Amino acid sequence: MHKMFTLALSLLAFGYQSASAINLISPVVFGNLGTVTASTTSNTVGYLSFSQQNQFQAQGFTMGSTDYQLTSLQFGLGSTGTADPLVQIYGNNLGAPSSALATFTLTSPAVSSKGIYNFSGSFVAQKNTSYWAVLSNVNSADYESFEWYTNDAFTPPSGQNASGIDYLQTVERNNVGGAWTGAIPSLSIQIRGTAVPEPSSLSMLVLGGVVMALVSRKK
Repeated sequence: MHKMFTLALSLLAFGYQSASAINLISPVVFGNLGTVTASTTSNTVGYLSFSQQNQFQAQGFTMGSTDYQLTSLQFGLGSTGTADPLVQIYGNNLGAPSSALATFTLTSPAVSSKGIYNFSGSFVAQKNTSYWAVLSNVNSADYESFEWYTNDAFTPPSGQNASGIDYLQTVERNNVGGAWTGAIPSLSIQIRGTAVPEPSSLSMLVLGGVVMALVSRKK
């Protein structure tokens, strides 16, 4: 019996680890990505001028009643220079980005011509909580920047596949100083992720498997 109890604890630990593993084929849970082929509307990220040396752009979203592990973020971007995008998930403070919680890494080729670019990572977004996808540019001090485009249909992002995630708003600020300002159009985004099982549900599933193993062993 002691061995079976140890096995149960091990299976529970394995279950929690699996729930936090990156799912490379995660479904779309939020967005409005579409295409950016015809779009000419964009917000600049990075260097704009001497007084706006690293422009940040951010889009907020509010989680529904389920925790999700976010595994990838996609955007419609473009650049004529050698931009170095930094994509991060920020927490929320009174309806504006607060501080960085996770960083997602570019997996597509370097940002150049207008297209869809993918950034991968791992972050567990908690239910009923607001977050921000924040884009800045690492080499803005070298006068580099890139464009974050609206989608061709100008539609705002929304929850997908019954995720319950809602669009918050789009805001921007200059890294040199100043507050986040809103009332700007939404930009192209797509977020993929997987639902994280509730601990109670996961425990019952694993313990049920242990019971079945015990019954089979007695036969």
